[in-house]
Amino acid sequence: MKKCLKMLGVMMTIFALVFTGACGNGTKDKEASGTKTVTLGVWKGTEAENATRKKLIADFEKESGIKVKEKVYNDYETQLQTDLVGGTAPDVFYVDAYLAPSLIDKKVLAPLDDYIAKTKDFNTDDFYKPVYNAFTGEDKAQYGLPKDYSTLGIYYNEKIFADAGIDPNTIPTTSDKMGAFLEDLKAKLPKDVAPSSFTAELSRQMYMAQASGEPILDKDGYSNLDNPKIVAALQPLVDWYQKGLIKRPSDLGQDWSGDSFGAGKAAMMVEGNWAIAHLKQNFPDVKFGTKEIPTIDGKKGTMVFTVSYSMNAAAKDKDASWELIKYLTGKTGMKTWAEGASVLPARESVAQEMNISSDAILEPFVAGAEYSTPWQDGTTLSIVSDQYNNMFPSALKGEMTLEEAMKKATESANNDIKKQLKN
Repeated sequence: MKKCLKMLGVMMTIFALVFTGACGNGTKDKEASGTKTVTLGVWKGTEAENATRKKLIADFEKESGIKVKEKVYNDYETQLQTDLVGGTAPDVFYVDAYLAPSLIDKKVLAPLDDYIAKTKDFNTDDFYKPVYNAFTGEDKAQYGLPKDYSTLGIYYNEKIFADAGIDPNTIPTTSDKMGAFLEDLKAKLPKDVAPSSFTAELSRQMYMAQASGEPILDKDGYSNLDNPKIVAALQPLVDWYQKGLIKRPSDLGQDWSGDSFGAGKAAMMVEGNWAIAHLKQNFPDVKFGTKEIPTIDGKKGTMVFTVSYSMNAAAKDKDASWELIKYLTGKTGMKTWAEGASVLPARESVAQEMNISSDAILEPFVAGAEYSTPWQDGTTLSIVSDQYNNMFPSALKGEMTLEEAMKKATESANNDIKKQLKN
């Protein structure tokens, strides 16, 4: 009997251990399966950006209890679109403003308005308006929130200006005086130094082309580049180029203006604030200053380039996806990102907290956020841009007039647009 009782006790103990272990594993499995996970699609950035993004994710996970799984794209636009078609796209992903209208049109982005409305103190008025509006659809819905932005400004080489005996404060603030200034500058520079370097692409000249109020795309998405007012607005660039007052980087032996300017091949350049880090890292001995883009007919203008965090319309857990977007574009997350990645925050309050406007180099780019033109305009902009970029150099080189070049660009673009709209 004692043996039986002893055997029974051992069996009960084993049963209890097995049962407890099973229950314990079940609890862990339940907890693991109950943890929410959001996938985040990004492209590979600089070392500083990648490190800061990982910190942001860790901070968010700790605060929210939601796990984030990164998906890094090497060929962002192609791979993202493939994933969207295949149903394997991340829950939240970067969207370049340039690509936003196409993705909105394809209905693959979830509108965020309801989430924004129910989030206390999120304050969308805190975003710079042109930057925020870059992700507003034609239906007035919001399809993304900007993480940062870049604008264009004028850079000048302090030493080259000093050697030429020209005060940088005399750089014109109005475009109508720029031609005469560049001619005076050219006369005082060595022959192998251009007065200014610029990029001959629509992404850099769109604000100038539209300065008269005429849009480069009509209401149906067709090219309006051959409009006489647009041609007149762009003509100064052709005139300055043919006089040797402005040159493209390729004319100076480089691939982009940042290198031309850094190498001392140009006294000035028109570039984005991304060139600041490049110059400091690769041309540390070059001392430079910056200015806002000159006004055109009394109106301020520049371009703005921005990227959003947007939600996949097919995201499995939209509430969790919103929590991630809310954190990344909220004040705390945005400040962490701006400071760590050395970018300009899309929220004005964050810029004020970081005291960015007191930085003489950054101030012109921050000022531009208030009045800039987003590099975004419907689903046919890429077609118009390609034709502009193809034909504008012909006008610069005198192979045809600007009017002829823009007429050809418009005809070619509209033929392609007609085909696209039919499909």
